[in-house]
Amino acid sequence: MIEQHDLDFIRAFWARRTVIAYSLFALNIIIFILTVFAGGSENNATMLAFGVKSNFEINNGEIWRFITPIFLHFGLLHIAFNSYAIWIVGPQVEKLYGASRFLFLYLMTGIAGVAASYWYHPETPSAGASGAIFGLFGVLLVFSIKYRKTIPAFFSKALGKGILLTVGINLVIGYQIPQVDNSAHLGGLIAGGLLAVVVPFLKPGEVPGKGSKVLQAGLVFLIALSFFEVSIHYNGPGLSFGNLLGGFRQSGNPPTVNFQYAIETGQQAFMRSEEMLAADGTRNLANAREDLGDAIVLLQHVPSMSRRADQLSAELLELLQKQYAYVEEVERSGKRRSDFIGDSPQSSGYARWKSKFKNWQDSQATK
Repeated sequence: MIEQHDLDFIRAFWARRTVIAYSLFALNIIIFILTVFAGGSENNATMLAFGVKSNFEINNGEIWRFITPIFLHFGLLHIAFNSYAIWIVGPQVEKLYGASRFLFLYLMTGIAGVAASYWYHPETPSAGASGAIFGLFGVLLVFSIKYRKTIPAFFSKALGKGILLTVGINLVIGYQIPQVDNSAHLGGLIAGGLLAVVVPFLKPGEVPGKGSKVLQAGLVFLIALSFFEVSIHYNGPGLSFGNLLGGFRQSGNPPTVNFQYAIETGQQAFMRSEEMLAADGTRNLANAREDLGDAIVLLQHVPSMSRRADQLSAELLELLQKQYAYVEEVERSGKRRSDFIGDSPQSSGYARWKSKFKNWQDSQATK
């Protein structure tokens, strides 16, 4: 026979709505569709512009990239797997903790996953809800232990064993697949466990206070603000049906498209910085430096094409990095150097690179 307090718990669990969990599920899908309209969720330029974790960008002030990656996904399999996981585990945690606490747990563990990736994989861009999902696993695991004497025994045992098995399998799979960022998984998992120690669940009959509504509104605002920052700094491909078709054809020849876009972006950023330096002013150098930084990140992750193409992209990357340092120096000191020919110390080097790149393009066109 089920005792009354167990019956109250079960009734409360099944009666609670799960609006936030399904809203997060929908938000991930909507953002994924937007990336497809912008050229594809596996297009480096698109994903960088939408806010994936990039240490270079974060180090230059784009701290919203600790939040936006939680809602971005690389490819159809990535979004499908994480969406399924959110659909399954999200409502469980929301039923246990209530809407505001659930959103807090989801966002904080997601940020922890991004932060872990930031520290342990500084050279690799990353994105995905996996850190938050593993965070929810950590919450449920600690919940099953912390409240094992106050919730139905069958619920606690099933939850604990199921979560341990799921976490174990996914971590093993993650270590076997190089593309999977297990640091984000572990960061989210640990953060979820620690938060579950101090954040109480919503007991049967408990009504969230005004503070919960304020917390929920604040977290929603934080997410919205992060993507507002993405919108005002966006410099990726525009949204169009043409890009949608291109995104669905990504498997045909994405390296060529991404390589060309990275090279063109690098050239444009260099020439704009030369124009700003030639103007003998420092007012617009911050914009020039930002453009150079974006181009540098693209070239750091440009797909491999051929030995000669890789050499040319590496040479352009080196030129841009030196140009970035020089623009930063002029911006800081307000003075230009005069021990070179051209608008910057890299002017002559860029001219030589441009000639070599044109020769390579011509040789490719004749093949």
